Amino acid sequence: MKKIKLGTKTYNLELTLNNLKDFGMLPSKVEDNTAKLAELIAALRLGDAFTLCEVLEKLLAKDGLTSEEIEELVSKDKNLDTLFDDLVDFFSTAPLTKRMMKKILPTLDNSLKEMDAKLGQ
Repeated sequence: MKKIKLGTKTYNLELTLNNLKDFGMLPSKVEDNTAKLAELIAALRLGDAFTLCEVLEKLLAKDGLTSEEIEELVSKDKNLDTLFDDLVDFFSTAPLTKRMMKKILPTLDNSLKEMDAKLGQ
């Protein structure tokens, strides 16, 4: 179980099949599910705040946080880079997505390196 800090509180992250369904993944749709997870991870790696809030909303629904509360906490968080990285790490180690992430991350890393090269970073 992974823990993240948001605001002044620490939350336990757990990934369930219902969470995967919330992210649009469905049984017997391996290719679609892989593409959806890859898109989600790419957005987190790129620092997309909307994706960050969406992921947190789905994973923290069990804790009773509203969308507005999460958006406010994210807006005030001074360590967003760590939060993005923590979520990518969470998906990389969660039993339900770990195997898919082993396939997704190398390809994504190469794509991001190519993007950086094109942008001169």
